[in-house]
Formats: sequence, C-alpha cells, structure tokens
Amino acid sequence: MSNFFYNVSIAIPLRQAFTYHSENQIQLGTRVAVRFGAKLKLGIILEEINHDGIQTKPIDQVLDDEPIFSATELDILGWASDYYHHPIGEVCNSFLPTSLRNVKTAMNIDAPLVTADIDIKVFTKILSDQQTNAVKFLLKLQGFSPTLLYGVTGSGKTEVYLRCIQEQLLKHKSVLLMAPEISLTPQLELRLKEQFGDLVGLYHSKMTPAKRYKVWKKFRSGETRVLIGTRSAAMMSAPNLGLIIVDEEHDASYKQHEGFKFSARDLAIKRAQILKIPIILGSATPSLRTLRSVEEKNFGIIKLTKRITKQNPPKFSILDINETTLTSGLAPQAIEAIATTLHQNKQAMIFINRRGFAPQFICANCDWRATCNSCESSLVFHHHQDRLICHRCDSAFGVPTHCPGCSAEQLSFIGTGTEQLEITLQELFPNTHIYRMDKDSTKKANSMEHLLNTIRDSQSSILIGTQMLIKGHDFPNLELVVAIDVDQGVTSLHPGAIEEMGQQLIQVAGRAGRADGNALVLVQSRYSEDKNLLQLKQGNYLNFAHSIMIERKALNQPPYAFEAIIKASSPTSQTNLDFLQKLKATVDSKHCMLVGPIPSMQAKLRGSYQHQLVLQAPSRVHLNSMLRTLIQTLSENKKSNKVRWSVNVDPVEF
Repeated sequence: MSNFFYNVSIAIPLRQAFTYHSENQIQLGTRVAVRFGAKLKLGIILEEINHDGIQTKPIDQVLDDEPIFSATELDILGWASDYYHHPIGEVCNSFLPTSLRNVKTAMNIDAPLVTADIDIKVFTKILSDQQTNAVKFLLKLQGFSPTLLYGVTGSGKTEVYLRCIQEQLLKHKSVLLMAPEISLTPQLELRLKEQFGDLVGLYHSKMTPAKRYKVWKKFRSGETRVLIGTRSAAMMSAPNLGLIIVDEEHDASYKQHEGFKFSARDLAIKRAQILKIPIILGSATPSLRTLRSVEEKNFGIIKLTKRITKQNPPKFSILDINETTLTSGLAPQAIEAIATTLHQNKQAMIFINRRGFAPQFICANCDWRATCNSCESSLVFHHHQDRLICHRCDSAFGVPTHCPGCSAEQLSFIGTGTEQLEITLQELFPNTHIYRMDKDSTKKANSMEHLLNTIRDSQSSILIGTQMLIKGHDFPNLELVVAIDVDQGVTSLHPGAIEEMGQQLIQVAGRAGRADGNALVLVQSRYSEDKNLLQLKQGNYLNFAHSIMIERKALNQPPYAFEAIIKASSPTSQTNLDFLQKLKATVDSKHCMLVGPIPSMQAKLRGSYQHQLVLQAPSRVHLNSMLRTLIQTLSENKKSNKVRWSVNVDPVEF
C-alpha cells in the first residue's frame, strides 16, 4: 500500500517542518500526533509532498474531523513565519486555543450554521454629518482596501464601526473587531451586544481555556458573527469573514514581545490582503507607519475632525516646574486646579505612567539603591503590600530598616507612583472619592469593568491611573487632566518615545470636556519650551506627527527605514558581546546599517544579560536578505547554543 507524505509543523524552536507519512490522505491544516524523538507531539499538516526516498516516521493519530486551519490561513501563517523569521511550528501554535495545544484533545467541529435572516435592531443614535460621510465612504470599499479612520477623541468612531458591521451581517458575513488591550473590551462588548445581541463574542487571554475554546468554536461555525478580540484573536477562523476592524491601531500592545514577536495589526492587514476584504484602522493618534502608508496612497483615509457633542477640545497648558516645590509630584497650580474642579462638582484625572508608591528606594549616606538581584533594575516600593517589587520579573523583597551597604538609617523613597498620589490626594481632599486604575488595582476578575462603571456614575471625584486609564474610555464628567512625569518622553533615547508621548497626551486629553467643552489639560514639565510639547499644545495630532515624520525622513529613520533586532541572552555579558560581534563580522552591510552590539534597554532580565544588534535597511527586501544571511549563519554555528537568541522585526521596544 502506498503512503502519503506530509510536511508537519511542530511547536519547537527549529526553523523547519518535518516529514511524516500516513496510509491515509489527510487534509491540510489538520492536527496530528507524531513521534518526535521519544515524545509524542502535536503537529499541523502544512503540505503534501512527493516522496524522495528519505526515511520517515508514521503519523500516529489524526486528531480532527475537519482541518483546524484552512488553506488560506496556512498561507497567512507561512507568510508570518517568513516575515518575522520565526519557526513555523511556534507560529501555528500561537493561534491555537490553549485547549487544542496538546495531543490529548480531539476536536469535533460543529457544522456551519444554515445562513438565516438576521434580526437587526434600529439604530437609536443619530449620526453627525461627518459620521454619515464616513459610513458612506467605508461601505463603498471593495476588496482589499486598507483605510485609516482618523477620528479625534469623542468623534464617534464606534458608531461608524457599528454601521459597517451591520452591513456585513446583512450580507451574511462575519466581522473581526480587534482591540489592543483587555481593558478596552468591556465597553465595546456592551455597545455591540446592545445592537447585535448574541451574535457578538469576546476572546482574550484572561478568559479560561474552556471559555476561549467555546468562543473559538462558535465564531468558526458561524453561530457568533462578530468577534471582539485582542492580539491572540488575529487569526480566529470564521466561515465567511467580510471585514476586519483594528481599533486604536497605533497602540504598541498589538505587538507581542515574548516568543513569537508579531504585530497583530500587521498580521490583520496581511490577512485582509490575502482574503481580499476591507480593513479599517481606527485611531485618534495614528502610528507613523500608518500615516506613511496614507502618504504613499497605499492606505485610504477618512476623517472625523469634530466631537459628536460639538464641544471644543480641551485647552492645553504646559506648566514649568523647574522652580516649583512638588507635593508627591504635583505642582501647587495643579493642586489648586483640582480643588477648583471638585468645587464645580466635576472630575479631575491625574495621569502618571508609574504604578506603586515610589520607583526608587535609596540610602542618602552611601548611595545604595534597592535593585532586583535577577534584573538589576530599581525595585519599586508598594505601600499596600509593604514590599519592594521588581516590575520586570515580579520578584518581591522586604523593606530594610537599615542600609545593606553601610548600615545607616538614612533610607528614603524617591519619585512618585499611583499609590503615593492616591494617599496624598486623600489627605488633601479627605471628603472626595478617589479611584485608582492600574495593574495592581484591577487584578480581580471584572474589577476593571466595575471600576469604570463606578467612575462614570460618580460626580465630584479624582481619577488616578496609568496608560490603561487613557485609552478609549468615556468619562462624561471629566473636566481636568493633570499629566505628570511626561519628561521621559522628551529625554528618552528610545527612538519611539516622542511618538508615544504625543499619542498618550492627545489620548488623555481626549477623555476630558466631552460634555461642556470647558476642559483643561495641565502638562507638568521641566522642558516647557520643548518643540514637541509646544506642537502638542496646539492639540492637533496630525500636525505633530507630520513634523516628526519630516525629521525621520531626513535622518532615514522609521517609518522611512526598516528595522529588526537580533537579541542575545546569556548569564554573562561577554558571552553575548563575543557572539554578536562574530555574527556582525559575517555580514556584508553594503546596503544596511548595523548598530551594536549594545545592551538592551532591559540590560538584565531574570538572571540573564541581554545585548542586541540593531539592523536598519532602506527597504524591506534588503532587511530580509540580511536577516536570512544572519539566521543561516546562526543555524550553522554550534556556538549559538551558548546563548538564547531571537529575532524581532519592526520592534517597538529596544
């Protein structure tokens, strides 16, 4: 009896597929159990091949009645493996529900539901003229039509999404709506379920594996027609996908930083291209990469430049704090503005992207500083836990009463975090409700949703939070925003720091003044004359972004160049440096620039030192060519086993 031969992907860090045989023909995209060494491992059938005389092992078991990935989805996953230079087995595994990542789980796919007429509710909200024009523009899109929906905060992008979704449902098609963070999904789910009921599903990593598997099956079968999902939902199967929407497309959270380092936004764009369907990229602060695509007319654009309430945007004021005594990071003028806002029975928000009580704990006598043993980063004091905690590896330590370096008692906290602000403001305004939103205050299930509802229902109150507070939330009674500790964006060596600072300030400003248009944004800074801050003061993000893009183009920096990072990690710095230096010497860099080896921004993590080579090229072709050469060299070099190395294409963190 003749056998069939297949290339099978296995979730291991080897950049190849493996050939197995079977007496029976198996559909591509099916999960199988195969012997790899002494272990039974999960594999995905990638392609059928001709037998060339090599000895192969048999496929032990076919796990699915129907393929887990379609042929089109396999093409997209193959593209992702090539684009990000990552092992195909790990790429495929990344988009399987957790329940299906082992050989013990067999799956019976429900047959797609019979297409039936959909009961669509009448929309109750009346669109503005700009929203109406945007809907008409977007509904005319045919085939692969990537389009930026630029809308200032409060301009009603969600209502535009809803009309576009309804049009797809009437055509008996499915829609994937992506959000960058879990914190943004509750309000999207609430609004979409109001309109489309049980046709809407939610998928993210905080759900139990059983719930995620259930949602996955429903979207795949067609029972769920609209899926709201975070990064892991980028490749969710649907029987007839007609539209992809990427909300807050600029958000860095779409980029995976561990393991398979992909951008869910870019993967969604590629998926739309291969499926030949429209994709809408929505944002009030578009990424420079997207704006360049608009500039080159590869992407379309439609604008919402006015708030639906017709109220004026908040007024920006930059507060010079060089000669100012601060109280837990707050200038006297900011405290006075908070008092005035509360007296008017309105809400004030303090934005600081630092959680905990204080970011540093030091000795004034000998300059000893509390650092993590594994990461060499400053330990952050958390008041409620009475612990010094590393925000990189989550190691926790007790708080010493004497300096471990000189035994002196001159220990003190330096800097301000959200916990300290909460305590200080409670002392300054004892009769005021204060709500803190950060990673620590929203750990419990549904705590985020409960906190947001409480904030919306409150009148005179103070909100304190990190960047999770500023993204996409609607606070109708918010009248004042105070942004502190923003100077990191001005002084940072990180190439994307200015862009990120601008996005954060515009986003946080957009939370305020939606009801009456009298809002104020106070930005505390020691660089009040910085040209970027002065540009942001005008409140026009597109002008700000355009000025940055002119500079980037002159300097041949992204988005006018293409970057990748090869990172090395090992227990000693010298091992990394030797490894990367030898690697660098093997490359002909005529068309590309190599920087390094240099320490990563996180120079040590969980006991391992981290160094990197930064690759920059004028074209994607040149970058990929260099990466292929480097990866081939690494694969053939036995000494590469002494370090853990990885490739990061289009990095957002350095």
